[in-house]
Amino acid sequence: MHLSRNAKESIKIALALVIVYAIAMGINWEKPFWGGFAVIVCSQANLGQSLNRAILWILGTLFALLGGWIIVALFPQDRWLFMIALSTWVASCVYFLQRSKHQYFWMTCGYVILLLWDATGGDLSISYEEGILRIQESLLGIIVYGLVAVLIWPNCSREELHQAAVSLLDAHRAFADRCFTRILDRKKVKIRREKRVELLKADARLRTAINDASSDSYEIWECRRQWNHLGCRATAVTQSLLKLEEGLALSSDLGVMKFLLGMKDYLEDMKSRFKRLRFAIAEDQLAGSAQERVIRGNIDKVKELSTSETAAIAVTRRSLNDLEVETRALISSVNDIKSLGSSYLKFPGEEGAYWFGLLMPDPDRLANVVRVLVGIWISYLAYLFVPDMIGGLLVVLLITIIAIIAAVSPQIRLFETCAYTILVCLMSAPLYFFLMPKLPGYYTLGSMIFVWTFVISYFANKYFGAQSMIRTLVLIFPQIIFNFNNDQVYSFVVYTNYIFVLAIIFCILAISRNIPFSSHPERNFKKNIDRLLDSAARLVVEGDIQRLKDRSIFHRLYVLYHLNIVMISHKNILYWKEGINEKAIKGMSTDQMRRIIDLLMLVANQVKILYGIDRSKMNLVATKRMLREAFIWRCLAGKIFFYLSGRKRRIHIDSLKRGYRRIFDRANVDVGELMELRECSEQSKEGVSNFLYFLGVTHCINNYLAEFFRLSESVDWKYFCEERCL
Repeated sequence: MHLSRNAKESIKIALALVIVYAIAMGINWEKPFWGGFAVIVCSQANLGQSLNRAILWILGTLFALLGGWIIVALFPQDRWLFMIALSTWVASCVYFLQRSKHQYFWMTCGYVILLLWDATGGDLSISYEEGILRIQESLLGIIVYGLVAVLIWPNCSREELHQAAVSLLDAHRAFADRCFTRILDRKKVKIRREKRVELLKADARLRTAINDASSDSYEIWECRRQWNHLGCRATAVTQSLLKLEEGLALSSDLGVMKFLLGMKDYLEDMKSRFKRLRFAIAEDQLAGSAQERVIRGNIDKVKELSTSETAAIAVTRRSLNDLEVETRALISSVNDIKSLGSSYLKFPGEEGAYWFGLLMPDPDRLANVVRVLVGIWISYLAYLFVPDMIGGLLVVLLITIIAIIAAVSPQIRLFETCAYTILVCLMSAPLYFFLMPKLPGYYTLGSMIFVWTFVISYFANKYFGAQSMIRTLVLIFPQIIFNFNNDQVYSFVVYTNYIFVLAIIFCILAISRNIPFSSHPERNFKKNIDRLLDSAARLVVEGDIQRLKDRSIFHRLYVLYHLNIVMISHKNILYWKEGINEKAIKGMSTDQMRRIIDLLMLVANQVKILYGIDRSKMNLVATKRMLREAFIWRCLAGKIFFYLSGRKRRIHIDSLKRGYRRIFDRANVDVGELMELRECSEQSKEGVSNFLYFLGVTHCINNYLAEFFRLSESVDWKYFCEERCL
């Protein structure tokens, strides 16, 4: 009999729960639920993800208990200082988990400390004993599920990693072939959203598969550094291909082959590289070697072009050279996996971007921290000042857990989550009142637990996904209601109290999720668009990184903040897009929304490139008049960005558009003179290259801004952002 993967995973989680409850009740633990809770949260789509969660659960629990005991030692009598310290702890965990590679560690740290508090009933003098008991219960659930996942239908991630790597390299090859074909055919390259999305998804799939396989495969663990380096280099190739497509959109119809030397050999070499990379990963072989190949311009032919055309060729040339460098590094990383090489040591800065993103603030992360804290404090004040509040500290704990999960999940629909969770709890009522009191022993109880868990898990996985918040809640809440233990008590009052607790939790969350500002997905979608455009305006005006050396630390932080906003814009905009019901969208069509997102990502890429162009090298070749025109262009482009971000004030878009077109024309230089200056020295050559690259990037930004303006004006933003029933 063939069972689907969903059925197998549901059987495994049901069997693990039965075993956990049998052991916990056999040694007479008071709260076996926490062992079952560990099983539910650790059960994932494959063995690697499950083991990752299990390890992070253990580390997070130990870290949270240590923090909890320190807070108890510092504030044993003052409940307000204790709660402030506890809130600070939770806020730090929520802040870091939103950009961390190990999100579940910070998630566990955030709520286990409140789990300890709930377990003591507010009596912190027994926190040590209860903490040790919670560790034992959690370890039981983790160990049992780990053994079940390893011994029964182990879904190891090694094969998934192999498939993900081959799929990404196939996507690289297909994307590159499409670009190269346009170069040979002299046909205009059109930026195709679906192909870019497929490439980015394949890239993300590889990074996830590497993390999973490093946990459940000894062979991958042994060369994890090499695989992580491969993931970084593959991402760099992905970004290079996207930039190449953007560059070819400007120049492919000019006949790139005529203006760049060695293109034929370059294209054949690059095709060979992509082919060898795919074969090496698929067959577990070495990928050979690759010699450095630099594309240079045909000076005599380039002199015949206008400045804008020369700039377009310069952008394409830079993109082709960047792709060559990254594919060569990717070949080295593939060879390292086979030979356990150490080329990753040549890239010490790979962690820099991670720590930069982790530590730099952004408004959405801070807003999620505020939402979690507001939920905690509302429930805590209700616990203090509402006599005999239903649920007590359990409400505080569950609100913290759900709010933390919501902070890292795609924008959830709160009422939909509440409805499904209450529905499953109501479905558990016949079992709780009519079946469980008549069960003669644990064999029959275990059978009931198995069947119930299998059914709920199977349908929850099928309709919501193995990592969905709804799936987790519909499995956890019935466990709370059943409250399996040796002194089982069946009470209608207890059952209804838990239903009311669930309703109270979602009512408090409905309030807290709109503080400090509305969680309406359409409004936040527009707000993140405006934020991206605003930060892009400031970066365009600020210029390159080198100038920051002469600025104060506060100015540097100001620029780094806006650079971070532009870098994470794609993630934030897509986060809120997930919460928009496209079937009921108002004010714009689905195609308009997708085109807006595409244009914003293109603008963000070009702004990051523009910011990184070294202006000091441009000064070597550009006259003061050219530099002045470039400065004026930056100012006008910044004003247009501000205009599009909602800062219209007294600015008129038509005059601005005419202004930057006129300035770009006035900045038209004698290409022949530039090409001759290029031959004077190595510094002059680099300066000319930077200046032409600057002109090409500004040309891209001009085109994208003009198209975004037309698209934005066709959208009814006020109607789109109108409050509707969520």
